[in-house]
Amino acid sequence: MGQKKWAETRPREDYLRILRPDGSVANPGNVPDIPREELLRWYEVLIETRTFDAMASRLQRRGVLSVAASTLGEEAAGLGAAAALRAGDWMFPSYRQTSALLYWRAPVDRIMAGLMGNAPEHVRAHLPLPAPAASGVTILPYAVFLGSHIPLAVGCALADKLNGRAQVSLAFLGDGSTSEGDFHDGLGFAGVLQAPCVVMVQNNQWSISVPASRQTAAGTFAQKAVAHGLPYERVDGNDVFAVYAATKKAVDRARAGGGATLIETVTYRMLDHNSADSVAVYRTEDEAAYWKTLDPVLRFETYLLHQGILDEATKARFEKDAGQRLRAEIDRGRAVPPTPADSMFLSHLHGEPGWSERHQRAELACELAGGNPFMDFTGEGLQ
Repeated sequence: MGQKKWAETRPREDYLRILRPDGSVANPGNVPDIPREELLRWYEVLIETRTFDAMASRLQRRGVLSVAASTLGEEAAGLGAAAALRAGDWMFPSYRQTSALLYWRAPVDRIMAGLMGNAPEHVRAHLPLPAPAASGVTILPYAVFLGSHIPLAVGCALADKLNGRAQVSLAFLGDGSTSEGDFHDGLGFAGVLQAPCVVMVQNNQWSISVPASRQTAAGTFAQKAVAHGLPYERVDGNDVFAVYAATKKAVDRARAGGGATLIETVTYRMLDHNSADSVAVYRTEDEAAYWKTLDPVLRFETYLLHQGILDEATKARFEKDAGQRLRAEIDRGRAVPPTPADSMFLSHLHGEPGWSERHQRAELACELAGGNPFMDFTGEGLQ
């Protein structure tokens, strides 16, 4: 008997939308006043993001990366939010904010070295740290447990407030993380203490293999802010203008002392949760086909072409430049010496390791010596 597939219903479109799926403008009065050069920079970042995703996927299939998580279909949510920050602010990304990282020029060679599991000391020793002006914002490492960095972002924002610094913290998380305790702890903390932060829920409809309708009974993820006394907004996450406008409003409010805001960006994960997943098991082809018509990159590209801001020659140049630059930086990241497995494993525990930890380390030593830890390891000396 085959596994039952859940057909996730299309979310209500009762959200802020400025660019329609066909690239036309829903309300000209809502279009943000963005210089032409900045709009082209946004498009360049979108191209770079898709190029990086494709390269990372190929490297994973070749065994260079153990796992890769794509941002295909979600690029506008990260980019629009990141573009609303300014130098000095803080960003707490998850693993689907490649566009946000690239917008603030995070060094791709260091990103690649990190994805390969190289130790921080090796990365620092072989790759130069970026100059302060190269990024402008402080980007924190993402945690695998995505909800866990919400209290950290709120605490960081509170520290800025208490020290009189006009800085804002922006934290990203997925829709599934809103069901975790850390999410509610962080929002409660932010609401009571009026922390200058923005919490962005990137609702891509699926919490790994669990659809939104199966992991919350709330009508929207945005309305979860009400219980914590926070304002909220729900936006079309495939519309970079809408994401930017909502985030800019929330960032300006936080910087002016108005406290935190929760934003839900309604978007879609076009591919597998990561390279160890298979969407064919749990979602329908019709669902993905519908969301493909809402492609955020094509939508923004069409707008720029119709406005005369982008032409085919510039588009081709961006694509060529992205491929050349990212390939060179990825190669630099791959050239960082690999971290010895035994130095990564259980090296930063507090206190003395127990029997279980010693057993795992001994199994690893057996494997590194060419043995089979399941057959050759006896556990001698661990009692």
